[in-house]
Amino acid sequence: MNDVVIRILDTSNTVLGDLDLTSFTDFPLVLTKGIVNLDNLKARTGTFSKTFKVPNTKNNANLLSNVDNINSRKDYRDALNRKPCVIIVSGTQIDKGFIQVGKVFDGFELDSYELVFFGNNIDWVKGASELKLRDINYRNNTQDYSKSVINTVNSSNSDVYDNCYPYISKGGNEDIGSLNAQVRDFYPSFYIRSIIERGLNDLGWNISSSFLESTHIKRLACDLSPSFTVAEDVIKDSVSRAELTSNLEFGYLDTKIVIFDDDSTPPNEDLNNHYNTSTGKYTLPATGRYNVDYSLKFYNWVGITGTLVNVTIGVYSNGILKSESIRNNLNQDIINTLTGTLSVSDNINSNITIRVSFDGNISSPVSSGQVLDGSFFRVQRQAEIVEGNSFNLNEIIPSSPTLLDVINDFTRMFNIYYWTDVKTKTIYLEPRDTFFESKTSALDWTNKLDIGKGYEVDYISSYKRNVEFKYKDLNNDEWLKGWQDLNKRIYARYNHVLPERFAEGSNTVELGLFSAVYSHDCVEVSPVNANLVFTSLKVWNEYINPESAPSERITNYNPKVFLFNNGTQLNVSGGNRQIKKFGNLETTIPYGIFETYNNTTSDINLSFTGDDGLFSTYYSNMFKNIEEGGRLIAYLNLTSTDVDNLDFRKLVYIDRPSKLNGYYLIEQVIDYNPLSDGLTKVSLFKFENLGSVAIDGTQQGNNSNNDDNGNTPAPLQPIYVEDGSNLIEVYIENPLTGLIEPVYR
Repeated sequence: MNDVVIRILDTSNTVLGDLDLTSFTDFPLVLTKGIVNLDNLKARTGTFSKTFKVPNTKNNANLLSNVDNINSRKDYRDALNRKPCVIIVSGTQIDKGFIQVGKVFDGFELDSYELVFFGNNIDWVKGASELKLRDINYRNNTQDYSKSVINTVNSSNSDVYDNCYPYISKGGNEDIGSLNAQVRDFYPSFYIRSIIERGLNDLGWNISSSFLESTHIKRLACDLSPSFTVAEDVIKDSVSRAELTSNLEFGYLDTKIVIFDDDSTPPNEDLNNHYNTSTGKYTLPATGRYNVDYSLKFYNWVGITGTLVNVTIGVYSNGILKSESIRNNLNQDIINTLTGTLSVSDNINSNITIRVSFDGNISSPVSSGQVLDGSFFRVQRQAEIVEGNSFNLNEIIPSSPTLLDVINDFTRMFNIYYWTDVKTKTIYLEPRDTFFESKTSALDWTNKLDIGKGYEVDYISSYKRNVEFKYKDLNNDEWLKGWQDLNKRIYARYNHVLPERFAEGSNTVELGLFSAVYSHDCVEVSPVNANLVFTSLKVWNEYINPESAPSERITNYNPKVFLFNNGTQLNVSGGNRQIKKFGNLETTIPYGIFETYNNTTSDINLSFTGDDGLFSTYYSNMFKNIEEGGRLIAYLNLTSTDVDNLDFRKLVYIDRPSKLNGYYLIEQVIDYNPLSDGLTKVSLFKFENLGSVAIDGTQQGNNSNNDDNGNTPAPLQPIYVEDGSNLIEVYIENPLTGLIEPVYR
C-alpha cells in the first residue's frame, strides 16, 4: 500500500479510481497553504502544490482522459479540465480539491504526466470567477413591476428578498410637474449579501460570517442596471423569425393558427429552438413581455359582393387571446399585406400563436380566403420594462459582471479575510480586525519551532510610500465628474502616506466594479416646503447648478454601491421629511445613502475618507502593523494532524526565545511534505495591538449640502519630484497664457 493516494472523483464525488504512484520511491508532493500576504493587499491565497509527476500507465491514462494522445477528443470527459480528487496519506484524508494536467512526457527519463494540485479553497474562487451575476438563482426572481410589489419589497429586507427599490435621482422623472415619484422612478437594486450568499451556495459552498449578518451590511446594496431594461444578449437569444411557404386557406368564420413552417432559411432564424414549425407555437424562454411583429398577405376572397372584409389578427397564449388587431379594409382580388406589432406578457414556457379569423360584417359572407406564402412573423423579447410588466431579476443584469467581481470589491471595501474549511465546504469571512479568534484559543507552537535551523525576521517594505484607496473611475456620471473638477479631488478616494523608509511612488487599491455615488436633496419628488425635502442618491448625466434635475435620464454608468434604508428622515428641526410617491405624501422613504449627508446619517461611511471612513475603520489598525510590525519566517516541526486541522483564524503562540515571544497570525505554510517527518517553512506575522495610523482629516468626502456645488474646495497641493535629496516643485507652461505655472494635484 502506498503511503500517499491521489483518488480521482467525478463531479458527484463518485470514486473513479486511484492514480498509480508506484514508480516513484520519493513521491514529490509538497503543499503550500495560506490566507493572506500583507505585502499585497489584493492577494488572498489558498492551498496549492508545486508541479509533480505521476507515471504514464494505462490506469492513469484512463483516469486522466487519455490526454497523452494528442489526437484524442479533448471534450471526452473534459479531458483538459480539472479533475476532482482527494489526497490520502497513511489512510487519512489530508486535503480535497482538484488536479490539472500541465504536460505529458514521453521518452524523457520516464513516461509521465505533470500535474498540479489546488485545494478547494481555491476552487470556489475559480468558480466565482466563472459565475455570472445573472446566472445566480435569486429568490423572488420573477416580479411584477408595480406599486404594490415595490412597496412590499421595500418594507421587507434581505432576509426575504434579494433586491430593493430605492428612489435614486437619475433625471427624466415621469411626472416632474407635480413633484411626484412614479413607478418608473424606482429601479431594482441588489443586496450585496444576497449576491454573495446566493452565488456561493449555487457553487456548493456554505458561508459563516457575523459581518454579513450585521444589521448595516444586510442593507448594503448595489445598482447594477442603470437602464432597467432586459439585457441585450437576453433579447438576442429570444429572437425567432419564421415564414409561411405555402398558402393557408380557410372559410367564413374560421379561426386558424398560422403555422409558419420555415424558421431556418435567412432572414428567418430560430437559433435557440423557441419556435415549433409543426405546431406554430413559440415557447416563451422566460417570463416577460414579448413583441410579435407580423406581415400577413391576404388574397382571393371568394363570395364577396361588397368590397370590405373584417379580419382579426390575434396573439394567443396557451389558447387565451392576449392581444389583437382588427382590420376591415381588405379588397377582393388584390393582395392585401397587413403589418403590425402585437405584444404579449406571460410566464416562462407559455406557448404563443398567431391566429387569423374572419367575421361577417359584410353584405355577403366570405366562402373562402387565403393567407399567402411569404407571410412571416418575428418574436422578440421587449427591452423596456414598464409598469404592469413581469420581469426576471437576473435578466436585467448585464452579461459581464461575475460573482468574483462583487466579492473582490466587497473584500477591498472592508478588508475581508477568508478561511475555507474544505471538509464542511464552509467559507468563513470577516474583516481583518475581527477575523482572528482570541488569544485564549491560540495554539502553542513553542516546541515546534526549530531554532537550530535558523529563522528570519522581516519587516514589510514592499509598498510604495503612497497607498491610494479608491472606487472605480467614473463612466458617464457627468454630475460627479463636474463636482470633482470643481473640487479638484476624487470623490471617496483616500491616500495614506507611509513612513520615509518606504520608497517613493504609489500603490493603488481600487475597486473593479463599483464607482462612488453622491447624495442629493431630492427636490424633484419632495413637497415644496424646503424643510421636508429628503435625501437620496444622485446620478445625473449633466452637471447642473442650481439643482434642477436633468430632463433626460441617465442610462449608462458604472454600478454603484450604497446602503438602502426604508424609513424616516429627520430634518434639522426634528420633523419628518416627506416623499410624494404614487400620488401620496409619505414619511417612510426608500432611499440610498453613501455617507452622512444633510442630517441624514449613514450607518457606514462608504467613502474611504474621514475618521469614520472605510480606511479608518477597516485598514488603519492593519497599516500600523505594516508600518511597525514584523514577520517571522522559521522552520517548524508540523505533523500531518497539525496541517490537516489548520485553522487560519487561530493565532499561534511562541514562548521562547524571548525575542520571539508573542502571538502570531499564520500567513503561509510553505512546501509542506505530507510524507516527510522533516521541518516545514512557515511565515508568521506578529499579531499585536499597536493602535492605528493617524487619519488625514484634510481628505474629506462631502457630507453637507452646503458643499454640493464646490463652495469649499480642498486646497490645491503642489506636485514635487525627487532630485537627489531635494524635492523640486513641478512647473508647466500654460498653453493659453504662455506663463510657467506650478502643477497641482
